[in-house]
Amino acid sequence: MSMNVGGGGSLNSDINVTPFVDICLVLLIIFMVVTPMLQEGITINLPYAKKSTKHEDDETHAIVVAVKTEKNGEQTVYVQKKQIPRDMYQAEMTEIHDRMADKSVLIKADRGMKYGDVRKVMVETNQAGFETVALVTEKSPGQDEE
Repeated sequence: MSMNVGGGGSLNSDINVTPFVDICLVLLIIFMVVTPMLQEGITINLPYAKKSTKHEDDETHAIVVAVKTEKNGEQTVYVQKKQIPRDMYQAEMTEIHDRMADKSVLIKADRGMKYGDVRKVMVETNQAGFETVALVTEKSPGQDEE
């Protein structure tokens, strides 16, 4: 058995992947922690419907209005993810209609809201000039995808 001692030895050309794996694992953990925080939009529990039609381009060709009732009983209205005071909603929608009259409106109302409150938002949207107003729903649990 011989042992190579001192200078004159050959170079070791093996790649050390340990630092690379360490960096990849750290990046994976960072992405796993940050990804849930990147959710956009307002969290709304949509009502269930037996029949609903999904159009792929709905949100690009429509103005999305989200309405929900807070714990204190006040209604919060979001137009395109921007919070609007409830009493300023119709004026805001009239202004939007002046700029984008060809768009339709999708209303995402919380499941716990009263029917009359949702209807009032729909009527105000219609009075602002929008002719096409639709409600966004989820399929009932247990329904098959068609």
